Amino acid sequence: MMTEAGRVQLLKHAGPVAPVRRDVLAGRDQKAYRIPLRRGETLYASVVHSLKALDIKAAALSIKALRLDSLRYCMTREGIGDEPLAAYAPPRTLSEPSILIGSGATVGADQQGSYFIHCHGFVVTPAGVMIGGHFLTEDCLIGEDGVAYLYALDYLSLLIGIDPEIKTTVFQPTYHETHHAPD
Repeated sequence: MMTEAGRVQLLKHAGPVAPVRRDVLAGRDQKAYRIPLRRGETLYASVVHSLKALDIKAAALSIKALRLDSLRYCMTREGIGDEPLAAYAPPRTLSEPSILIGSGATVGADQQGSYFIHCHGFVVTPAGVMIGGHFLTEDCLIGEDGVAYLYALDYLSLLIGIDPEIKTTVFQPTYHETHHAPD
């Protein structure tokens, strides 16, 4: 955000500042997979089917092109009052077919141990309108068979939880004993 004087305004989150904001850890023996995405399934169901078959609990996911028959997504908005600085606006539904032209996702688990997919991407409608946002993968219906690229993150577990600084639900990484978190 720019101020009138042209200086960048410093945003301050509500919670205590974490001593380490971002960990960087190189994957060891990381495996990549090309997985099928099946027509008629939701994006969530299709990805989870492959994750279970491969016994993968945490992953990065990339989709380069895919036809969707319908899509539910959210945009971000500025937080209001006691909300975090950024929040999701109410979900929107795109009921017409679209072409997903790129997305990236992180796969981990929710508090009940079920798979959770956090996905952002862009689609183009038949009229040429580009729409981007946070995809609700349980409500994205695949229109034609396609593929995704899955990168196993075997060295960590990702569990959804509230980040104390940003007061938002995000993945919290836990590193496995065979690999160590950065100092």
